[in-house]
Amino acid sequence: MTAGRPHSPRMAVGLPIRAGAGGRMAGMKRSDWNQGWEFRKVADEMGRRLGDGPWRAVALPHDAMVHERRDPSTRNAYNTGYYPGGEYEYRRRFEADGDACGVSLAAEDADPWLLEFEGIYPGARVWINGRIAADQHYGYGDFTVDARPFLKPGANEIVVRVDNAQVPNSRWYSGSGIYRPVWLWRRDGDNSDYLSAYDDSAGMAFSQVIRPDAVRARTIGVDTDGTATVGVSVEGVTGETEDPMPDIVVRMDGPDKGSYAFVATGPADHEVRIAIPRARLWSPNEPNLYQLHVELRDPRTGAIIDRHDEHFGIRTLTCDARRGLRINGRRVALNGGCVHHDNGILGAATWDQAEFRRARILKAAGFNAVRSAHNPLSKAFLDACDRIGLMVMDEAFDMWWMHKTSHDFASHFRDEWAKELAAMIRKDRNRPSVVLYSIGNEIADTKSPRAAVQARRMVNLIRTLDGTRPVIDCVNTISLMLAAKTRAKPDQSDPRVEGEPGLNTTLEHASGPAMLTLIDRLMPLALRTGIMGRQTRDVFRKVDVAGLNYCKEGPAYFHRRNPERVFCASETYPQDIIRNWPEIKRLPYVIGDFVWTGWDYIGEASVSAWAYAGAREAGGWERQFGDRLGLAGIRTAPYRRYPALLGASGLVDITGRPTEQAYYRMIVTGVRHAPYITVRPMTLLYGGPVGGHNIGSRILDGVLNTLRLSGYDRRHGLNRTMRFIERGHDGVRSWSWRGFEDRTAAVQVFSGGDRVRLELNGRVVDEQPVVRCCAEFLLPYEPGELTAVTFDRDGNELGRDAIRSAGREVRLTATGVERLASPYARGDGRFREGTLIYIDLALTDGDGVVQSADDRDIAAALNESARNAGVVLEGVMSANPITPDEFADPRCTTYFGRAQAVLRMPGELADLPADAAIDVRADGLPGLSVGLGAPSS
Repeated sequence: MTAGRPHSPRMAVGLPIRAGAGGRMAGMKRSDWNQGWEFRKVADEMGRRLGDGPWRAVALPHDAMVHERRDPSTRNAYNTGYYPGGEYEYRRRFEADGDACGVSLAAEDADPWLLEFEGIYPGARVWINGRIAADQHYGYGDFTVDARPFLKPGANEIVVRVDNAQVPNSRWYSGSGIYRPVWLWRRDGDNSDYLSAYDDSAGMAFSQVIRPDAVRARTIGVDTDGTATVGVSVEGVTGETEDPMPDIVVRMDGPDKGSYAFVATGPADHEVRIAIPRARLWSPNEPNLYQLHVELRDPRTGAIIDRHDEHFGIRTLTCDARRGLRINGRRVALNGGCVHHDNGILGAATWDQAEFRRARILKAAGFNAVRSAHNPLSKAFLDACDRIGLMVMDEAFDMWWMHKTSHDFASHFRDEWAKELAAMIRKDRNRPSVVLYSIGNEIADTKSPRAAVQARRMVNLIRTLDGTRPVIDCVNTISLMLAAKTRAKPDQSDPRVEGEPGLNTTLEHASGPAMLTLIDRLMPLALRTGIMGRQTRDVFRKVDVAGLNYCKEGPAYFHRRNPERVFCASETYPQDIIRNWPEIKRLPYVIGDFVWTGWDYIGEASVSAWAYAGAREAGGWERQFGDRLGLAGIRTAPYRRYPALLGASGLVDITGRPTEQAYYRMIVTGVRHAPYITVRPMTLLYGGPVGGHNIGSRILDGVLNTLRLSGYDRRHGLNRTMRFIERGHDGVRSWSWRGFEDRTAAVQVFSGGDRVRLELNGRVVDEQPVVRCCAEFLLPYEPGELTAVTFDRDGNELGRDAIRSAGREVRLTATGVERLASPYARGDGRFREGTLIYIDLALTDGDGVVQSADDRDIAAALNESARNAGVVLEGVMSANPITPDEFADPRCTTYFGRAQAVLRMPGELADLPADAAIDVRADGLPGLSVGLGAPSS
């Protein structure tokens, strides 16, 4: 906002907004530019050129990596689940003198012609008609290209070149290519649509348009009578000699259709304030949204110069150690999950429907917050969080100057951090769901003096753009101890330390599971030495919230020395919620817990999957780890050899199904009150196929009959299960273990009560106390119905849960079909044609009970009617963390009897022929045909 004379903003309530007098409507029109693209691979990750291969049509967003074949020898290795990188090209050809995008090159037309790319990984070079139009180096950054100087009348060509052959460049699955949407923005004389898109780096100065994300709206306060005051300003608008400063006209429409509009006006170089009586505030439980309309008008004629529309939530936000994090004056505790950006079978492709689905499922699983790990969230995911009431910690970077992988963004951080951080803040600042800005995750530079200088720079930049939200830095104190230190200043390079590979590579060569567990247990001792306090002190002084990863004892320790500091358990093990949540509810200076992870993800393979020992001659451990027999953690690393695929820590699995860990968290945090039964997987404990390898044995026979579950869990040498600390439980919600009759079953019942009684087929089996919200039982497996009843300490029943065994029949069943159209209304600038269809598949009995012990290969194919309608089968996959299956393949092996198919169609369900279907078959079973159209009412 341009500085100027003091100004008392004019306020008005319920005034009609007058139509522009004279002049044309000069708003910017957003066009969907995700169709009409072609794609080809030009080199593999070793740089071997593939020649000028054929182009093939693709719809954006598009992830090239998920369509590669997994390779045990890829340099990406476990980071991406053994998906390799490569070099790729995208192109779009069009006529510039009147195609559907409204391109105009009339000589008198001086308006910009802008392409917005929401994300290209790991970056890109954009060529227009053979000339370089833009370079982008951050794979998670939104950037805009002014194409007009490069266009010519007639035929034009845009080529986007993506080089993801320099690997590894990410610690998790990144995807490759144009994985987020692309938009074309054009000034349109008859348009009343969305905002002007413009990027400061384009080198042009349009002084009287609303540039991208230039509108800043904030809640100034809410009076006791419920009147909210909202301030709105527009950055970068100036007056000129012949064109005086425009006026801003602001209108806010209420959450309900037909609600009265509130209007205010003022000069464009000042903040305009608007009063909203009886405002309906945004909160996680009541995510009320207003529609904000901002117009720039000629003060002489009233003509509209430009306009911008978006949603906005009115809410107040405060954060301090005495009162905690407060929204609208009420304390909230962040019950959060960390999430990476991939969408399972879709890879990294950011389809709006998939992003909204993820947010909806996370909210239903008990979360009220998410942390973007470890990069800015997509605009669609943030839209979903605004709508459904998920609070967000949006994170800018996973590294600063010191590399965590050989070719990551650290190479460009020094020159480009300010541009990318500012882009994230502008994207987020009007969103009510965003409550924290994170400037980094586990930054290895933190112990060096220059980190505090950099943290101050970043905080100052954030507060210049948005001073309404606290800033957090998320630190892993143990990995910090392993990092090198430098005396170099922020603008100086120190190759000696900046090329360090980071903690991941350290763990590759360490006794991984044992090391992580040892680190966790030595944390109190490490804190008492004072080393961690000294290493984090200077950086934590610069931010509003100290984020502590895997340091559950940290808040109490640091609070005694810094009572005014606010803390957040920014990354935690799933099982630690039992300790953390009571403290968070009791201590206002600890504002929340973000579990690793809320949703399972591709890559870091399989850092959290428990391992089940087979006979030595079968080579079970060696196949997984590639080291000596690792029963006691000897020379094993948490990252597994191929065919490991997923991280395996997700409280929601990769297909969107909440796991037993999600229900444990729901009970601990009070979201769920009924008990929940889970059974340790008998196929893995006693032997069964996982990822194509038999890595089980019968060694638990006899052992389980004599040991309490908690006892043998501690003695992994007896039960020969290697537990990984990043996963708290391995149970499955099933009592269908055919073939394991009379073998000992290990049952865990999660409960918030005092005791649990377990019944099998109507008879009482046992009653056990609840310890850390879990009661444990051992009993011989017998088919039938298993029931858990939980009681309080006075013997009053609090609730019950039951599961039953599948019958002998096995059939292939579609247990659920989700047909997801665009979450945006037609006419909304973000609307894109297309539908995603999620089909949950399972092997069941005739009553729909899943056969957990009978996994089979399944394959799917679209029928001719569906193919002719343009339906695409994106892939078929299970939630198995260790499998040779490929996401983009039409076949997979079920995992505990379940799998999922995802389909994409270019239009709406109403456009589908009535007989469009997907045909699925499973080994040895009758086939299944699932209709794709909407079911008849």
